[in-house]
Amino acid sequence: MKKVWGIALLLMGAAMFFTIPSKARQIQEIRELSGGTLLMMKFCFYIISILLMGGGVQKLKGSHKEDS
Repeated sequence: MKKVWGIALLLMGAAMFFTIPSKARQIQEIRELSGGTLLMMKFCFYIISILLMGGGVQKLKGSHKEDS
């Protein structure tokens, strides 16, 4: 079961990482955001996606150790 969660976390983190620029443009069009606010928002989203991918890798490594 850890392997499934690890793959899901890894894929969601990667998907989020690659969609951040387009989503940031959409949010900027809806709201008039200053440059600093948009930069901080992008930074936070990138950190979240990196943490998701890191959690997925950690789960996969943990499930690999249990298998062997």
